[in-house]
Amino acid sequence: MELISDNIRKSTKATTFEVIDRFLPSDLAGFIITQNILGDGDETTLALATKIVSALYRGVQKKLIVFRDRENYQRALRSIAVNFKQLVLHIVSEMKLLDLDLVLISIVIDDDISALSVIYKQSLASDVFDYIKQNQNNVAVIISNKNVDVDVILNKSLGFLNKHGKKYYREIAKHIQFSNIYTIILALDTDNVIKIKLREDYGKESSLTIPINIPTWSVNDLPERIREDLRTLIIDPIIAHANYAPRGIIIVGPPGVGKSVTAEALANALGKRVVRINPGVYRSMWYGMTEKILSSIFSSLRRRKDIVVLIDDADFLVSRFNAIHEAFIAEMNIWLNILQERQRPLIIMTTNTPEVMDPALIRPGRLDIAIFMGYPDRKMRESIILNLCRIYNIKVANETLINDIAYRTKWFNAAELDSLVRIAASKGKGVITEDSVEWALKKFHINYSERRLIQDSIESYASKMSNVVISYIPKEHEI
Repeated sequence: MELISDNIRKSTKATTFEVIDRFLPSDLAGFIITQNILGDGDETTLALATKIVSALYRGVQKKLIVFRDRENYQRALRSIAVNFKQLVLHIVSEMKLLDLDLVLISIVIDDDISALSVIYKQSLASDVFDYIKQNQNNVAVIISNKNVDVDVILNKSLGFLNKHGKKYYREIAKHIQFSNIYTIILALDTDNVIKIKLREDYGKESSLTIPINIPTWSVNDLPERIREDLRTLIIDPIIAHANYAPRGIIIVGPPGVGKSVTAEALANALGKRVVRINPGVYRSMWYGMTEKILSSIFSSLRRRKDIVVLIDDADFLVSRFNAIHEAFIAEMNIWLNILQERQRPLIIMTTNTPEVMDPALIRPGRLDIAIFMGYPDRKMRESIILNLCRIYNIKVANETLINDIAYRTKWFNAAELDSLVRIAASKGKGVITEDSVEWALKKFHINYSERRLIQDSIESYASKMSNVVISYIPKEHEI
């Protein structure tokens, strides 16, 4: 932290005060006080500003923006200090839609105020001080490189304004009050990442950073009829470190039924975190580098007992019979070797189309257990809807409505139920009513015949699988 602060301070000059009315919409006025030479802006600042505006719209009082790489973290801190004007202008461009009267934006580096801005409406009052007293919808946005005491920083911000502001504007510090305070924390988190050093044969030395995610779903979120099998065949043996415990799992099902949720729930039950691997992480344009990067990744993961490796949408691992380039065959051979190793983390793959995947990849010994997820039955849909209402803090007009929604959403998958609940809540202004549900259902067009065929296809494939099979494929009368 000290090094970052020193780097920022080296680029500072005497504190400057600038009125920026000419850059603002006609009904706004304001100023900037900064200890840095103001730049013209860059993409890093714009990206951060977008996240801050999103937090304001969603009413998030404390937003954590995590960086996994120290270089990007330092770049972001330098960027908001130097390009503060761009940050301010982007945030205040949304003042009208956010219905804000006054915004104070403060940049805090190691508890010291680096820059500050106050933007306010001028159309409703001729005198800014009377205006501040009359209006209550004033907000403060504190952007800091670490957790801060909000009251202390606000006092420091107002003290900074009083010290460096021009005489007329100093009075603001005596009158301003805030209805809401938003804290944006820019944090560096290297504990929850895996960093792999690479040496490219056709380029400069580089590194790869892969985040480690904490699973948010639990086994209780899964269909009740498969929970016992999951505990007996997967969870209990792995927790007991049994030699016969499965080392690979494939989860099969159509889009939106909860394959990734099932993978996260298993990781949660095992007390492990999740590392997601996809082609975008390791594939390279250079010949031979894809295999080297993939091997490097799993060399770093080999001894990790605290993670589950998730390869989501593994349909890209198609049969070598259909390969159109030798590079793909070489990549597949690496995957086959990885899955054959005994000293590796649990690997979970998900797929919509298991029939296109290489048969050698999904055989027992590599992926021991196959979990088949079909479209949810009525009881499961009711459970999903209740859970979604809890997650989104949505009220329901009457208790029987949940059951009615579950009955009227035949052949819906979990993702579509999520969308339905959010649309109905939007129509009902935060409350799901019979009218809002009726309105939301008209937005969906589910082809029952097509989904029956998909369900039958999944059941047929499950019956041919040589792996141990855990199946949740409801019959049509259950749907």
